[in-house]
Amino acid sequence: MLKGKIYICIVAVTLHFYSFSQENEGVTRLVDKVENTSGEIEKLYLLDSLSKTIALIKSTDFDFYKKNYAKYVLQYIDLAQTLDSIDLAAFQTSKLTDHYLKVVRRPDSARIIVNTILKDSGKIKKKSNLGNLYASQGFVNFQIADLEKAIIDFRKAEKILSKTKDTLSTSKVIYYTGHTHQRLGDLTNAILRYQQVNDLFVQLRDTTYMAFNKINISYIFSQLSLFDEAMRARKEARSLLTSQKNPNNSALSQISVMDYRDLVKQKKYDDAETSLLKALEFSKKGSSYKSDMFTRAYLSVFYSKYKNQPEIARKYIDTIEQDADFRNGPDGQIVYLDIMAELEMARGRYKEAIPFLKQKREAFLKMNDVQSQLDVEECLYKSYKEINKLSEANAHLEKYMLLKDSLYNIKRSNSVIYYQTLYETEKRENKIAAQKASIEILEAKDEAKKNLMIFGGIGLSLLFLSIYLYRNRIFLMRNKKLQQSFLQELLQTQERVSKRISKDLHDSVGQSLLLIKNRVLKNKDDKTATVVDGVIDEVREISRTLHPFKLEELGLTVTLQSSVEKIDENYDIFISAEIDDIDKVFDQEREINIYRLVQESFNNILKHSNARSAEIIVRNKDQDIEIVIKDNGKGFDVSKEKMAASKIGLKTLAERSKFLKASFNILSEIDKGTTLIFNIPKHA
Repeated sequence: MLKGKIYICIVAVTLHFYSFSQENEGVTRLVDKVENTSGEIEKLYLLDSLSKTIALIKSTDFDFYKKNYAKYVLQYIDLAQTLDSIDLAAFQTSKLTDHYLKVVRRPDSARIIVNTILKDSGKIKKKSNLGNLYASQGFVNFQIADLEKAIIDFRKAEKILSKTKDTLSTSKVIYYTGHTHQRLGDLTNAILRYQQVNDLFVQLRDTTYMAFNKINISYIFSQLSLFDEAMRARKEARSLLTSQKNPNNSALSQISVMDYRDLVKQKKYDDAETSLLKALEFSKKGSSYKSDMFTRAYLSVFYSKYKNQPEIARKYIDTIEQDADFRNGPDGQIVYLDIMAELEMARGRYKEAIPFLKQKREAFLKMNDVQSQLDVEECLYKSYKEINKLSEANAHLEKYMLLKDSLYNIKRSNSVIYYQTLYETEKRENKIAAQKASIEILEAKDEAKKNLMIFGGIGLSLLFLSIYLYRNRIFLMRNKKLQQSFLQELLQTQERVSKRISKDLHDSVGQSLLLIKNRVLKNKDDKTATVVDGVIDEVREISRTLHPFKLEELGLTVTLQSSVEKIDENYDIFISAEIDDIDKVFDQEREINIYRLVQESFNNILKHSNARSAEIIVRNKDQDIEIVIKDNGKGFDVSKEKMAASKIGLKTLAERSKFLKASFNILSEIDKGTTLIFNIPKHA
């Protein structure tokens, strides 16, 4: 039995080497023919055969493939251009770009060859070649993080490829468009693209890309802190991948890394460590060297930052430092800066960590990555504080707070947009389901009675259409009410959270700062006492902005008058006020919404109007309270502003008005100022 197994093994090895030697002999013969052939057309054919043969030996002699593939494809492209066969040159350029990006990791070389062929784009007759060429340029810009240009290239590619039958290329372009939107933080367009491409992947039965689609949707859920939905999406992706005959271990590694990131956010560090070690196991089995490097980087950061075990972190860094190509690449460079900064901080070497942190910050500024900028500013604050450079520490703390507020607003807007998108998707799916149901009913009719049923069918169709339109109208009205209810609940929740944070700032943080000030004064450190005074004032101002406690103490009338006077004092704008006594007209919740209505109206004037003067009139009428706010600013086209999805300010005013059951009118013309009129019923 043992002898039989040894015999089989010897035969297999012999056949492998025989096959390998045959392939190498074939390459050698083709190289000789290419070098000794003078005919250009024959040489083009031989170069094509040679590049295909070299591609076939990728698995058996990777080094030879990596060294020689680009060399002969470039010769083919140059010769095709000489023969004015630009379509052939474009086709091979797309394949060569893929090689440059995935194998030799030289995006700059890929960009040069793509730009060269695109100069002759007018001569490309086959649409699929032109579309794939723009897609290749998009992939290059995506890899070097020039994301805005990547979006433009992918849109061009999609527009061209959608007119061809190349569904696979079209779907990949749409998928990467969504991925690029995601990296830019444009989650709405990312979700829409992923939903659009999912149907194409199902049509193609491409479970790998279906899984990657789920992974990216999971990432968006994680960004919105919807951890249960994120975990559910990853579970579906994992199921798709493990059902394959040869599972994509790099993708499974990525899923485990995403599990780790969510678990860290929830401070479940033991589970997070388990997920990362599982990710490393998958990446070792996979063929993606890049995936393995990223997993080791995450492990290094984890043991430095969350376990405070720099000696274990160092073990994973050594592997990364040995690979100069990865370390100096666009993604690898940021990863290397991150792991080195965390390692130095874990060792208590904060001064040595600062240069790495500064380089990271510059990279994230170019990428417009607000979340990563926030994390870096926090680390810089801690590092400068540890080395007792308090002025630099305070500067980074101030930037951290500004970025935190900005990120909060972005996440809040993205959450609202996400639920709106979810609603639109459900509405579309219900419409498709209703249409399919109608078709199935019509197709189920007896063929023998077809002629008899023509006129009856018309009547039934009209009846079904009427029922469908009626039910659709009821459905739209119900969903509109749900959407309004959700947005109003969101505003109420925001107010409750703001009140709680405001109270904590005033009662806890404020008192702590006063204690610090008293201790500083005892030490006769007047300079630090002045800084602490400034911080106390800022905390009080933030507390008052988050929740107007003056409203509960002095009433709505005085609070509105005080707010207007404060704006008049602190901004370069003259404000006149005529405010009737409206105390005790409304309950506390409605008073807060009225105050916010006025506050947000003046915020819009200060941000957008360029007005020199403004006026507020509050009239206590028999049936309602009328609030009129005017400015002499630049004005705007009301119809266009109402249609613009980005005008969150107007949307918020409209939602608060609905909550108060108030009428809300906008009167504005360009260069003629703006007037906002709110009529709030007393007994709604």
